[in-house]
Amino acid sequence: MKKEYKTNASGIMPTGGHILVLPDKVEEKTSGGLYIPETTRDKEQLAATMGTIIAVGFSAWTDIDDGNPWATVGDHVSYGRYAGVAMKGKDEENYVLINDNDILAVLSF
Repeated sequence: MKKEYKTNASGIMPTGGHILVLPDKVEEKTSGGLYIPETTRDKEQLAATMGTIIAVGFSAWTDIDDGNPWATVGDHVSYGRYAGVAMKGKDEENYVLINDNDILAVLSF
């Protein structure tokens, strides 16, 4: 039985146990136009370890625990700071392709 991929705006379809995440944005300046100092942005870089799941590979979570997924497309998640590979989608957004076990938490805020 052939599995069909659902398309998304990025054009990136994860394979195997990979998850495609759109990281939260880290602003370089305030809404009033003031630039945020680099030291403050470094602290805010932690926000770059949070994002929204865009797509999930077919075998994600099959070899972890009981195989039931703990996150789905649209969930806001936290993942390891140095996890994955940065990729630019056809929509010009920056994405991160991570392993299923790199998701640390599902966030409800």
